[in-house]
Amino acid sequence: MFDDSTGDFGSLFGSSSVTHKSADLAAYQIDILFDRDELRASGLASDTGTVGLPEFTQGSETFRGSSLAFNMTTERGRVVGAQTVYEDGFIRADVAKFAGDSTLFIKDGLYTTCDCFDDPSYSLRSNRMKIVDRKWVYTGPIRLYLFNIPTPLWLPFGFLPAQEGRRSGPLAPKYGEDEFGFYLRSWGYYWALSDYLDLQLQGGFWSRGSWESASSVRYNRRYKYNGQLQVEYARLRRGEKNDPSFSINQTSSVRWSHAQTISPSSSLSANVDLSTSGYLRAISEDYTDRVRQTVGSSVTYRKRWAGVGRSLTFKTSQQQSFANNTVDLTIPSLSFSQSSRKPFSRSKVPGRGEAWFEKITYSYNMTTTNRFNFVPLSEDALNAAGDSTASNISWTDALFSASDYRRATGRDAPFAFKTSHSIPVSASFAAGPLNLTPQFSFSEDWFLRTDRRSLDSTNKVITQSEAGFFALHQFSTGVNANTTVYGLFPVNIGRYQGMRHTVRPKVGFSYRPDFLTDTWGYSRTYTDANGDDVRYPLVSEVRSGKQQTLNYSVSNVFETRSVEIDSSGTDRSKTVTLLNLDLSSAYNFAAEQQKMRDITISARSKILGKVDVTGQSSISPYASDSTGSVTDNYIFDPGSLVFGRIKSFRATARTSLRSRSRGSARPVENLSAIDRTGNTSPLSDRNDQFNNSRFSGGVDGVQTDFAIPWSMSLDFTYSYSKPGLESTRRAIVNTSFDFNLTPNWKVTARSGYDISENELVTTSLYVHRDFECWQMSINWIPFGTFQSWGFDLHVKSGHLRDLLRLRQPKSDVSGRFDTLL
Repeated sequence: MFDDSTGDFGSLFGSSSVTHKSADLAAYQIDILFDRDELRASGLASDTGTVGLPEFTQGSETFRGSSLAFNMTTERGRVVGAQTVYEDGFIRADVAKFAGDSTLFIKDGLYTTCDCFDDPSYSLRSNRMKIVDRKWVYTGPIRLYLFNIPTPLWLPFGFLPAQEGRRSGPLAPKYGEDEFGFYLRSWGYYWALSDYLDLQLQGGFWSRGSWESASSVRYNRRYKYNGQLQVEYARLRRGEKNDPSFSINQTSSVRWSHAQTISPSSSLSANVDLSTSGYLRAISEDYTDRVRQTVGSSVTYRKRWAGVGRSLTFKTSQQQSFANNTVDLTIPSLSFSQSSRKPFSRSKVPGRGEAWFEKITYSYNMTTTNRFNFVPLSEDALNAAGDSTASNISWTDALFSASDYRRATGRDAPFAFKTSHSIPVSASFAAGPLNLTPQFSFSEDWFLRTDRRSLDSTNKVITQSEAGFFALHQFSTGVNANTTVYGLFPVNIGRYQGMRHTVRPKVGFSYRPDFLTDTWGYSRTYTDANGDDVRYPLVSEVRSGKQQTLNYSVSNVFETRSVEIDSSGTDRSKTVTLLNLDLSSAYNFAAEQQKMRDITISARSKILGKVDVTGQSSISPYASDSTGSVTDNYIFDPGSLVFGRIKSFRATARTSLRSRSRGSARPVENLSAIDRTGNTSPLSDRNDQFNNSRFSGGVDGVQTDFAIPWSMSLDFTYSYSKPGLESTRRAIVNTSFDFNLTPNWKVTARSGYDISENELVTTSLYVHRDFECWQMSINWIPFGTFQSWGFDLHVKSGHLRDLLRLRQPKSDVSGRFDTLL
């Protein structure tokens, strides 16, 4: 209560409230100082605590406290014992001052993402804090507290995010140790330049002199284009200057991904990866990068003419292998296609009232490629040729110099040009219960060079390339017939009533001549060391071997109907598939031996709606001799119940079970190593381009959830193979399960047992603990190639997840690849 001598004032008691412009104040007692244009509010002390505490709201900001003062002229205020909420963050302060420009000054403040103000499980505390525009929390000296216990984690100042979404600001570094020494990596700054563009610059250094830099630009205009450009460079120093193994290596990576919709009928896409092997092995923290042996790039333009069914594709691509330093470059590839058309059709309604010639359908495909293939000779071959310096020729040197290409590869022509035309023609007719489809396919390939083979003085076959236009014409023809037969059986078992057997037999005949014979003029001969003529194709695309093949297959589906009527009388019956059984083979009348191909049988079923069972088998109709070689003698003998020789067999049975969910979802949010593969769309959180992939140890790919008390999956696989005399058998049982020890403790495990080898397969064990605001996970692979362990403790809040996280080891790949670096 104020003294009358201080000036005019009034007081409100009870459920009091005052509104001034956009500000609302509610409290048990509100004093209005008219001569000062000031409001003062407080609660009422009682035996059960203070009630009617002041609550002040202005715009999107809300404050609560034990007492409050607000100046209506300056729109500034002061709160004692303040509490407020910023997005997922909670702030408590002994004293807080706020201004009309969305600036908040705090004395003796506490910041946490736990919704328990009085006793949060963790908090960041500082004697001075400042919040500007509800985006960032700036602090003086700041320390981490676990409950009310101070920890050694102390910083001289702090920048804390106060809201989700894209926002400019510094990026927290990662620390750790590897073969290059102690490091601080990934520190830098992120700029949200606009709604469509952002930029990230990062750097890192090691205690032994190595350093790295990385930049990433993302762009996104919805329905128009999106993409990302990443450029990384590292200078890696191994050892000391006086060490024999001392080296300094420079490695880099340039990655660009782009997708653009130019118009409703045309698009442009690019996926470029110009990473060096040193970057993938030493710098990248992505597991996939560490084991990759190739990098590839492509840029593609597509154009469609929807009304006439035509499309055009222009593409250039590059593929590089680090294992043997080979490069395959296509510059460019042009493809044009015309979808199926009926040139003689007169009917306005397709398929109705058509004459036989109106059913003739054709399509057209054309592809032009100009290919550069760089396969360097081995050092032994170069030394034998007396040109050891050719090993220093890179693929880029050979691309622009024919002489360098010849020295490095031993071949004359660096480029291989080819144009292919393909015109398939078919028609479909109904002949009673049969569907007949005759077909004819014609192809024409154009080449600018052909091969010539001969023997040198050492009787070694040499191949030379001869310039000149060459056209290759080839064709094939055939006819297919198929039908469908249904059988119904009055078999009733419980709620399952009736069984339907659907049989879909298919038979076809195809013919293709042997284009390697001298009749077609696509081959030449040379005389070998024994004086025999050896025929060879002028180009590798010549199809050899005559084919007069009869193809046949039959597909069987067994189904029943599950009849179910609920209490309301609604029919909830459904069709249930009992078994799918397929069989196929072929017979080539033109083959000189082993005319019949292997019989392939596959089956799949679901037992009791819970257990999936699949099986595949390959059966040879021919016997094998004492050496394991296949003979031309049939092994088919129905009298002895011998229908063939099993070459391979594989069967798998799997099932999964899980309990019902209890309460709302509480998924495990365990974070693995940072993935730098990139994510181009859409622009969301500022660290999206360095996505954190989750390893949750879930069952059947389902993320582990504390709300699901238990789940389990089990599968058994048996395989048998006998291509010759020796046979191999494998029988493996795999299982994965998780269960809650308590509502907040969960155990997850994956393992298996190889019955044939009598050993356990890779086993992993996870233990998860869900705290109120934290989550902890421990993973352990006790043996095997990927033997490792891991510990992760982080806050759940997306604001502070990267900052307040303890993870050992620092990277999923550290400790696995030390011998490879």
